[in-house]
Amino acid sequence: MARASDVFTEGDADLKVLEVKSWLKSRGVRDFEPVSLFADQLTKDTVAAIEKLADTCTANKSSSAIKKAIVKGIPRQAVLKPSHAVYRLQNQRFALGDRVTMVQDSGGVPLSVKGVVIGLNTKSIDVVWDVPFMSGVTIGDRCSEYRGSTVEFDSCLNLTNPQFVASTNPKAPATSIPNTPFKPRSGPYPAVRPAPGHIGASGFRPAPARFVVSSLDLINSVL
Repeated sequence: MARASDVFTEGDADLKVLEVKSWLKSRGVRDFEPVSLFADQLTKDTVAAIEKLADTCTANKSSSAIKKAIVKGIPRQAVLKPSHAVYRLQNQRFALGDRVTMVQDSGGVPLSVKGVVIGLNTKSIDVVWDVPFMSGVTIGDRCSEYRGSTVEFDSCLNLTNPQFVASTNPKAPATSIPNTPFKPRSGPYPAVRPAPGHIGASGFRPAPARFVVSSLDLINSVL
């Protein structure tokens, strides 16, 4: 570990460190939100706005407005059983801000609760849910208590970008489902990468090639 005297070689090193700490505190640098280079996520302010909107919608709901309905003639393949979600929701794709609903009945998140994707990881998504629940977390102080959780891709159904749509007509042809594994972009590089053989607009660029002439070639050219 570096010492204060290693950085400030002249004068009172400890006093200068205290001055630096005071300056950082006055500028609010300590309040910066730590962000991983290997995950896409929304800011705290955006997450707070999403929670506020969800709370408003929940408060405006009335139990008297809920109507009972009897659904008939639904084919079996159009119904998603919670225990089958891990098999049927393979290769589902997500993006920040997508609206999702929990379709698994095992785990900490209650079944059919809705939420918004606020973070994309390599094999999971961070979701802030509309209502708090007992096993909810803050996801690293990015949301309110009991409102967030990190879940697998196949535990939620994407409502913003529906990819598993089944017809209620038993004679309708089967719809195509995603067959390419979902691999979110990770790492500090741009989402749109240059085509093969092209140089990126920013970042490291190799030095131009230089021709090296040997002394023998130089003598032969003179002769």
